[in-house]
Amino acid sequence: MNELIAPCIGYVVLMVFTPGPNNVSASALGLRMGYRGSLPYLLGIATGFLLLLLSGGLLTEFLARNYSLISRWLKWIGVLYMAWLAISLFIDSPKKQGRPVSFRDGYVAGFLLQFVNPKGILFGITLFTSFSAILTGSLGRILVSSVLVAAISFTSVSTWNLVGSALSGILARPSFHLAFNVVMALLLVYSSVSIALH
Repeated sequence: MNELIAPCIGYVVLMVFTPGPNNVSASALGLRMGYRGSLPYLLGIATGFLLLLLSGGLLTEFLARNYSLISRWLKWIGVLYMAWLAISLFIDSPKKQGRPVSFRDGYVAGFLLQFVNPKGILFGITLFTSFSAILTGSLGRILVSSVLVAAISFTSVSTWNLVGSALSGILARPSFHLAFNVVMALLLVYSSVSIALH
């Protein structure tokens, strides 16, 4: 059982720190609103991801058996949502002091993103099915492992958000801001195309 711990940790770190809807949207929001302004969204991501992980741990067998029935719907909802995120990068201007927080930038949006995020859903399923020997077996194990993975995920989206925040001074110039948005949009498009093709 202990020989699974290192591969499990490696898998978790790789999956939560690589570009995906959570990290890319967190980075773009950090650019526009800074870390403090993005915190409700980031907490929404963490809470939604925790709930998703708990569901994955508790319902792994059910989801594995029935995922093929719902996967195409989740896939296309996720693809459309990521495409909308990519387009929205070009609608908003850089952050302005006193700018009101929109629904899309708040806790509920970060929370709901988890349930149309195919990368997160597949991660929750594969994590608990691949490493069930160390992550499942009791409600306590599932709860502890879900909280730990959600905490690592919060670290990831916070890191990506801080990178976006740190770049906000540089990206105040319109040409740099446009280049950053193009890169973030391309990452979102790449994620959505990859999901659509698989």
